[in-house]
Order: sequence, then structure tokens, then C-alpha cells
Amino acid sequence: MFSVPTNNPLGRSRGEIVRLLRKRESARADELARALGLSKQCVRKHLDALERDGYVCHAIERNGRGRPVHRYRLTTQANELFPKRYELLSQALLVQVEALWGTDGLNAVFCRCAEEVIRRLRPQLEGLGFDARVRKLAQLLDGLGYEARAEKQPDGSYVLTEWNCPVTEVAREYRQLCDRELIVYRELLGAEVFRETRIVAGGASCLYRVLRPRTEKRRAKRKRGHTTIEFRRREI
Repeated sequence: MFSVPTNNPLGRSRGEIVRLLRKRESARADELARALGLSKQCVRKHLDALERDGYVCHAIERNGRGRPVHRYRLTTQANELFPKRYELLSQALLVQVEALWGTDGLNAVFCRCAEEVIRRLRPQLEGLGFDARVRKLAQLLDGLGYEARAEKQPDGSYVLTEWNCPVTEVAREYRQLCDRELIVYRELLGAEVFRETRIVAGGASCLYRVLRPRTEKRRAKRKRGHTTIEFRRREI
């Protein structure tokens, strides 16, 4: 059975229209109105909004001498509205990797995945100073679904907070994923990074302390004319 998540941004009526189009592949406005018990005018209004948002498109259907009608269908973009359980495939693959190649093979997979993330993100951080680099990384992570934010602290360090973990279910089973994430951030930022809380360990967020590199500290000290104090936190 197809369903649209209850927390989808469409609202109930548009969600039902999307669900029906998913099942029927295509439909006219009058067909949708009858199925949902809504007026044709109301359905057309919702279809216009869905089309503006890129979730629906239409083609003109001509039947003999009658007036042409619009037949609506979902776009590829509409796939994002339906539940996805990619973690089930990920977990199954990791179980098989460990069964075939052991812990060393599993760790090698996580290492290669981390290297790929670094390879993809590093070009977008190159040439940036420390502050801009941290802010840019937070922006990139936010775009990847981590709901990330970077806040500068009085001592010049940063607190990088991730309010969401897109890989929570896999991370609960495989601590290596969190460990590699920490290494990725250290590599990308060229700085010491310490994790203070983890979502999968019961925290409200994954919180990282990013320490300002010593060269940056000296530069900032010269600008401000006073010393800074470095706080080192216990890593989780």
C-alpha cells in the first residue's frame, strides 16, 4: 500500500492526490475529484499548486471532438515525498561485507567511504580561512540533511551542531561510522575536532568542538591584542 508521510509538506488533500496518482499512474481532475469526494475546482487548485512545486505535470488528452482535458501524473521529484528505507539495504550490505571479509574488510569499507566524502567536499573548502571553512562545512552538512549549525565561541573555537543524523539506524549498529565522521571533519577543516555528544548515544544532537589551529590563533591574537584560552573537552 502506498502512503505519503504524515509529516509531508503538502497537507492532507494534496497528499491524497499524490497518493492516488502514485497508484493510478495518471488521472484527470474529475477522476481525482470523484475518488476523493472533493469538487473539481478544489482539485484543480491543488493540482496547480503541485505542478508549480514540481511534483506534478500534465499532458493534454484529446478524445474525438470533445474538449481537450489535462491528464496529470507525478514527476520524478515527487519520489522524495514517499518513505525511503535505504538504511535496510545499507545494513544488509554491511552484514554481508563483515561475513565475507571480517572486521578488517568492514573497516576498509568505512575508510573508503570517508575518503570519498573528503574527495567530494574538499574542493568546496579549498582556499578558505579557518572561520569561513567551518561555516562552509556546516552549510554543506546542512544541505546533506544534518540540520547543521556552526557557532563561534569567545575563545575562537567553534561548536558544530548536527540536529539530525541521516544515518541513525546504521550508526547505532556500526560505531565505525561515527568514528570516520570525526576523522572526515578533522581532515576537511585542518583542525583538531572533538565530539562531545552523539544522537545515537542518547544526545539531542551530535555536537563537535572545533579548535582553532595554532597559526590562526596567533593571527587572531595579533588582531585582538590579547591572549586566548583553549578549552579541551572529553571526546565521546
